[in-house]
Amino acid sequence: MRKILVYDDEKQFTETLQARIAGVAALKGSFRVTPLKQDDFAASVAALSDRQKAFRTSREVGTDQLPLDDADILVVDYDLLSSNAGPLLTGETVAYLARCFSSCGLIIGVNQYGENPFDLTLKGHLESFADLNVGWLQLSNQNLWATRKRGFRPWRWPILPDYLHSFDAKVSDVKASLAQDLPIWQVIGFSPELFDALPSSIAEFVGPDPRTATFRQAVLQSGSALRRKDATCTRNEEVIARVGAARISKWLERWVLPEQDIIVDAPHLVSRYPSLINGDVTDIEAWNKTAELTSHDKLGLRVDVIDPFRLKRDHWISRPVWFWDQLRECEEILEVSEPWSVELPNWAFCEDASRFYDHTQCSEFVADTESPFARRFVRRFKGVQYRPKVRLSL
Repeated sequence: MRKILVYDDEKQFTETLQARIAGVAALKGSFRVTPLKQDDFAASVAALSDRQKAFRTSREVGTDQLPLDDADILVVDYDLLSSNAGPLLTGETVAYLARCFSSCGLIIGVNQYGENPFDLTLKGHLESFADLNVGWLQLSNQNLWATRKRGFRPWRWPILPDYLHSFDAKVSDVKASLAQDLPIWQVIGFSPELFDALPSSIAEFVGPDPRTATFRQAVLQSGSALRRKDATCTRNEEVIARVGAARISKWLERWVLPEQDIIVDAPHLVSRYPSLINGDVTDIEAWNKTAELTSHDKLGLRVDVIDPFRLKRDHWISRPVWFWDQLRECEEILEVSEPWSVELPNWAFCEDASRFYDHTQCSEFVADTESPFARRFVRRFKGVQYRPKVRLSL
């Protein structure tokens, strides 16, 4: 059985987080949710700090086993003021130490950006070393852990058990690439030309020369991964692989994918090219079928037409995606060959619901992207903190 480890500096709140996760029906029988006690947490933080110091000198992180090392998912609150591990400690510091100096799987940061937030920039928080940042009220949302139900479900959320599985595959990819120091684009299944064409504000995350950047360089030299004093080791490939896989994965999910003109996912694709729907284009449920987090051949799309343009190393993104520059030149797509002959239906894809709704039920906002596809829609659920609100009025 896989293990979810939960910690907050207040025992009662830790138990609340534990109960919310343990109550998700989809996790029963496959995940055990365990609270991390105060003393065990303090000892773990001290040991991680010792590993960090050792890493800076001997390039090793030690072999002593910590509770975090066998956690498949670590859930940690941001505000840890009352922790006996130190009054200046935050969940973000724990996320950094755990990612770099433990072998834990996914890291979920809680309440750093609100109790029930929705990020209207769509950029997430790449500065955070948590793989996903959520509010505590969202931890019991079935849509975070399993197949989608109606209601609040940010499209940017992965299905966490699937995301955990893909993280292991990413780490394996990076480890295999280090012997030859293969460029990042090759490992993740992109093209060098695409990396050349990335906007500088996005490309700079991997280093000054994205086309030649390797995972080793991204982790040690970019400034986006290991801190400067930690980035002195070129030989500890376990650390490089785990940090590199996590940081590049989050970069793809939070900076590259939201543009929707570098890679594009199914609901945004059919919003432009409805002829790709393999069904009745006048039926909104045929459109909603494209918004499932499932394999590309189960999305109700004409996969034969667009499969040559699909990202084949699909475990690097939490949903099927296609390369936009190649798609928009494909004459087999009706909207490309005869753009004047297509009528779009009167509904829009809502980023906070992962569903299409009639335009009259949607609110438009402007995402923080450099692409021409910045105008998006939300359903606006009660009790959700939509931030920054100014993007609803741009």
